[in-house]
Amino acid sequence: MGAASATVLRIGIAAILTLPVIFMMKSSSRAPVRFILTYGLVLGLMQVTFYRAISTIDLSLAVSIEFTLPLVIGCIRSRNTTARVAAGLAVAGLFMIPTYGATTALEGLFFAAATGLLLTAYIHVGTSIPQANHPMLTLSKGLWVALPIALAAFMVNAPPAVLFTPELALHALIVSILTLLAPFALELFAMKRLRALVFALVAALDPALASTVGAVVLHQSLDFRQMAGIAILTVCAGVAVFAESSTSQKKVSVQ
Repeated sequence: MGAASATVLRIGIAAILTLPVIFMMKSSSRAPVRFILTYGLVLGLMQVTFYRAISTIDLSLAVSIEFTLPLVIGCIRSRNTTARVAAGLAVAGLFMIPTYGATTALEGLFFAAATGLLLTAYIHVGTSIPQANHPMLTLSKGLWVALPIALAAFMVNAPPAVLFTPELALHALIVSILTLLAPFALELFAMKRLRALVFALVAALDPALASTVGAVVLHQSLDFRQMAGIAILTVCAGVAVFAESSTSQKKVSVQ
């Protein structure tokens, strides 16, 4: 059905499913309007660019490029030497994962890089969420801000003609819940408790998961280099998170 149609369905279904939250949690709505608008804007654009990326390049390559920028920024901002070295090695492992080839679409690389920039902004906005505001309320309102952005992309990019069957509707529902509603809600709960740097390092494990999904579901097979890259990324990101978390705990103890 094309990237634009898939994005509209994912966001639209998730927005409808979470609509009751807005009315049930009015008393919890303490986040400034500009925060919700910024969160929704970044969320919507990130969904559009990511789906445009994976429609032209392999899932593993798209996710690897996407998470490079937050990881590099995390490496630069860290004051812990071990975390910096581990994060740098994680970046090296990250680029061992993708499948490279002459047929790689420049358009896909561009949209993957754009997703990385938006992901960096998303982490910054998400980790600054007011503690009093419920994550589900933030997500619900953000989805309704993101929906017009997805619709605009849908109007600009003429989607292929698709016969919307009950089976396709069921697939769209499952995809919306499993790839948008559930993970983004859990992310917001985590963001209330984690610093931006630690969250970025943990999120860097996504390329390993994406490669596994690509291999199992999309039949994008992995060779030894890619499996080694997944192992390096996973171990080094874990070491970086542990080192950075230890530094944060020491600062709190000193204070």
